[in-house]
Amino acid sequence: MSGYKVRADIDEHYISRIVPGLLGECTVAGRRYPLQIRKVYTQVTGGRFQVDMSFVGAVPQAIRRGQTLQVRLTLGDETQAVLLAKGGFYQQTGGNWVYKLTADGRAAYRAEVRLGRQNPDYYEVLSGLHPGEQVITSGYDNFGTMQELVLRP
Repeated sequence: MSGYKVRADIDEHYISRIVPGLLGECTVAGRRYPLQIRKVYTQVTGGRFQVDMSFVGAVPQAIRRGQTLQVRLTLGDETQAVLLAKGGFYQQTGGNWVYKLTADGRAAYRAEVRLGRQNPDYYEVLSGLHPGEQVITSGYDNFGTMQELVLRP
């Protein structure tokens, strides 16, 4: 009865990667607070399983019993990577290619890419793009099979 714990529902896809001691974080009132998994409930219901987490260090003052939090778990070590924002392009290309803008921004051409890991916002680019290069991430349905697009202001 003293203190708080966080109960989280996690997609069953991650069940083999979730273990006690795994770290995560949540944001409460604009400030980040570290969490650690204490117990994993391996029973899967509706494609999800549950874990109990506890705060590591300070407990948020603004937290209330029953409050919903967005928790981010760290499933791997941090690495340097080129990231590509998620967008409608993926439905048309399957992540195999993108329209990459030329340096002057007047045209875009098809460029083969290889994507790796992903999170809710980004794809990791394994090859085909370099930091700072710009691509069109919206849907490509209207472009057909064009190899190059001419862009007008």
